[in-house]
Amino acid sequence: MLTIADLIAASGLPISTPVKALPGLTWHVTRPLEQAKPSITTIGDLTTYTDADLLAIPLFGAERLKKLRAALS
Repeated sequence: MLTIADLIAASGLPISTPVKALPGLTWHVTRPLEQAKPSITTIGDLTTYTDADLLAIPLFGAERLKKLRAALS
């Protein structure tokens, strides 16, 4: 399975792209990322996170991770 960093690299999007700008994502997915410490607001911020790291964020579960991965694909 590709890592989040792999998906971002393959997307061709600039790392400054806001997570909110990814197609198909609602506030249900983006808000827990924004409220994480440190805040995750751009896809560049996501590059250092594994799936396990993201799942450890409060209110960010498997379904939200699935939607995030789909938006990056």
